[in-house]
Amino acid sequence: MISLTAVFLILIIHFIADFVLQTDKQAKGKSKNWSDLLSHIINYSLVWLIIGTLYTWYLAYFEYWNYIIGIKLLIFVGITFICHTITDYFTSKLNSKLWSQATFWQNSFNKEKYGEDYCSKMSGKYTHNFFVSVGFDQLLHYTQLLLTYWFLTN
Repeated sequence: MISLTAVFLILIIHFIADFVLQTDKQAKGKSKNWSDLLSHIINYSLVWLIIGTLYTWYLAYFEYWNYIIGIKLLIFVGITFICHTITDYFTSKLNSKLWSQATFWQNSFNKEKYGEDYCSKMSGKYTHNFFVSVGFDQLLHYTQLLLTYWFLTN
C-alpha cells in the first residue's frame, strides 16, 4: 500500500514539473514538433531525478540506503520519461485540435455566418471536450506514476 505522504508528494511533484515548469512554448509546441515535446519531457524527468536524488541523500544520511534504491530511482525516472513522452505525444495533438475548434467557433466571422447561439454552443462543446482531454491526460500520468512507484516499492 502506498502511504498518503507518498501520494501527496507525487501529486505535488507532478504538478510542479508538468504545469509550473512547462513553458508556454513547450505547451503550445509539443503537439507540433519533437523539440518542444522532448524539452518538456527532459525538464519533467530532471525534476523527478533531482527530487529523487535529494530523497536518496536523505536516506543515506538519516536512514538506511543501498544501491538498489538508486537503481529503482533510475528505473522510475526512465519509465516516467517513456510513458510521459507517449502520453503527451498523443494527448497534446488531441488537445491542440480541440482548442483550435473551440477558438474557431469563437471567431466573430463565424458568429455572423452561423449565428451567435450556434457558435457559442459549438465553442462550449469543444472547450468542454478540451478540458475532459486534459483531465484524461492527467489521469494517465497519475496512474503511471502511482503504479510505477507501487511496483518499485513492493
